[in-house]
Amino acid sequence: MADLTSLKYPKKSHRRKVKIPKSSTDLAEFFGIMLGDGGINNLWQANITVNAVKDYQYSLYIKKLVQRLFAITPTSFIYKTRDALRILINGISIVDFLVSKGLPRGNKLKAGLKIPQWILRKAEYRRAVVRGLIDTDGCLYIHVHTVSGKAYKNIGLTFSSRSPELIFQVAGIFEEYGIMPHISGRGADIYLYRKEDVEQYLKIFGSSNERISLVYKKWRGA
Repeated sequence: MADLTSLKYPKKSHRRKVKIPKSSTDLAEFFGIMLGDGGINNLWQANITVNAVKDYQYSLYIKKLVQRLFAITPTSFIYKTRDALRILINGISIVDFLVSKGLPRGNKLKAGLKIPQWILRKAEYRRAVVRGLIDTDGCLYIHVHTVSGKAYKNIGLTFSSRSPELIFQVAGIFEEYGIMPHISGRGADIYLYRKEDVEQYLKIFGSSNERISLVYKKWRGA
């Protein structure tokens, strides 16, 4: 339970009326988003920061997801000095709930960034949390190589995190579905190099971020 006397504005009520959701694929996907681009830096607010240009449509999806989960409308703003859009989710009850379900408060890496056990116990939750992670801290890319003067366009997927435990958790979930992950030497990146693996990922895990899906459509069109 949060201590109201330690709040920046102790006379202001931060314990707004919200819905506390049950475990679900929506909640697992939201946790993936929070583990990727989210943070909890005080007692009453969670936040998610995405690219204001490339992820703008995705930010609308995130806000609708928050509405479904907690029955509140999050606020958002765009930083004037950089292409970043921040979504703010206010409420002590929400923050208390997220922390109780395994999201770290403060510095995520120092707290031990990893997928909580309640998500790992169900296959559909594992798929959803990975989707949230890839949609935030992952990307699809097209790379061109030339053989005998002919250009070939290949598609790949990468996911980055400075948490070795999270990297190995995601790699293990990929392997459950016959997807072959390659972990970089420094252990901070996962790569899918084969188009079969990328297509398998999109078929099984899907994407809620058009930044991801549009790259695949572009590659298919090429």
